Amino acid sequence: MTHPPTPPKTDAARWRARAQEEVGFWSKWIRTGGMRWKEGFERKTDPDAPLAPLVAQFLPELDLTPGQTLEILDIGSGPLSWVGTSHPDFDISVTAVDPLAEEYNAELDRRGVQGVGRPVKGYFETALWQFGPDRFDIVWCANSLDHSIDPVIGLYNIVNLCRDGGGVILMFHPDEAEREEYVGLHQWNLNIESERLTLTRKGRRFDMMKLLDGQQAIRVQTLGSTGRDKPRVVVSFRKTADCNLSELLTV
Repeated sequence: MTHPPTPPKTDAARWRARAQEEVGFWSKWIRTGGMRWKEGFERKTDPDAPLAPLVAQFLPELDLTPGQTLEILDIGSGPLSWVGTSHPDFDISVTAVDPLAEEYNAELDRRGVQGVGRPVKGYFETALWQFGPDRFDIVWCANSLDHSIDPVIGLYNIVNLCRDGGGVILMFHPDEAEREEYVGLHQWNLNIESERLTLTRKGRRFDMMKLLDGQQAIRVQTLGSTGRDKPRVVVSFRKTADCNLSELLTV
């Protein structure tokens, strides 16, 4: 059962004020058909876009049955999902969710974008209540967990939204808040330190891998920068247990 979106009570008003820069960026992206990322706009508005390679390559690691419908959550999707909807062995159902979905959908309506899935409104911090535990075969989170109000609760919910035997794929630009000087939604840094996923902010540090130590097939990839894109880190794993917030608090 899906519940209506509920904003988190902690810092939601300040987060939304900081989000105006994000809304402005993506509104321009929609109006211009992708700005300098035209190929990305074309992919996201293609109703038959193939499943993203990072997802497709991970499927053999998961407990899946050929021919089944893959339920995929794209959390923090932005105005349109990158995941794709086409695969030769599976039907694909993508649920895209973003806190700014209302603003994005209004802009998509103005530009007349039709025929592709739209995001629904939802927050990292309350998504587990909104959609329910063990709901999705795959949870995809690209360049958005570190933009949330509370990335610790966000990662906890991401893991528990995924069913046992399913997979989680987390992608981010390392230390983006430091690079962006803590402007707008860039308030947290994700990175890999000594092969462990860490969250930092102005002297505070959290070992996020404590939430993932019970999982299997954990893989960390570093993708180099190109002429248009910053370096990215991809953390993927097969879910085999719910995560425990108390583990993150232990010294």
